[in-house]
Amino acid sequence: MGEKINNREDDIEEDFDDSLENRLNSNIDELEKRNIDLKRIKKIDQSKKRAVIESVFDERTIFLLNKLLGTGPLERIEGIISAGKEANVYLAYDAKGKELAIKIYKIDSNTSKWMKNYIIGDPRFKKIPHNASKIIFLWASKEFKNLQRAYKAGLRVPKPIYIKNNILMMEYIGFGPIPAPLLKEITDPPNLDDIFNEILDFIKVLYQKAKLVHGDLSEFNILYHNQKPVIIDISQAVSIQHPKAEIYLTRDIKNIFNYFEKFGMVLPDPKKFYYDVISLNK
Repeated sequence: MGEKINNREDDIEEDFDDSLENRLNSNIDELEKRNIDLKRIKKIDQSKKRAVIESVFDERTIFLLNKLLGTGPLERIEGIISAGKEANVYLAYDAKGKELAIKIYKIDSNTSKWMKNYIIGDPRFKKIPHNASKIIFLWASKEFKNLQRAYKAGLRVPKPIYIKNNILMMEYIGFGPIPAPLLKEITDPPNLDDIFNEILDFIKVLYQKAKLVHGDLSEFNILYHNQKPVIIDISQAVSIQHPKAEIYLTRDIKNIFNYFEKFGMVLPDPKKFYYDVISLNK
């Protein structure tokens, strides 16, 4: 009888440990989110924020946004999520109150020049415009199509919703009004092995199924959401038939391996992984 009681006590203790571990794991994202939010709030400069917003709101963009807000799917546009050299991303809401991400590409002749490196040679784009604004429109359309391919392949990317000129509407990744943090902002990810393997799977499936190479993959364009990586900024992704596709693939692999090496992980051979990725296309 005493032995049964002891066994039952052991079972209860194990159940308690499992329950505690599950609760801790479920709260990891929330704790990380709060930590990132506090850091972000301290860095916000409202005057710079307004200037960044105005920098992409040219007359054509304002006209299109008003149309989307007036008769289109948008109810309102809130603050900026991120600002980059090629585009800014804003938090918006549809008529049902659901969050959306609006990416507005900057009409910039300097930006359009380097974009050509990822367009010329891609068999999907036969005619390359010379006008800066048209190149930007093509670039925005390129990201929309790349997202469609990746999403259709079952990869963790924002779902593309709408594209017109330099405005891309897509699924919002975040916790309510707070966007998911970048992988680089997570100081001590609890599930490094899982994240690493999921990113490698992304590279492989993107190449073999979606027939694309990301071209700029790193911890700077991977979101950490629900303890999983979500890949963003896929505008520069090229077809695997692009003349520089394998150069870009090699760079993506190096970036990811270099990042995870910093955590002292024992990693597989990157060269072997490279050949594993391209094996079905040789």
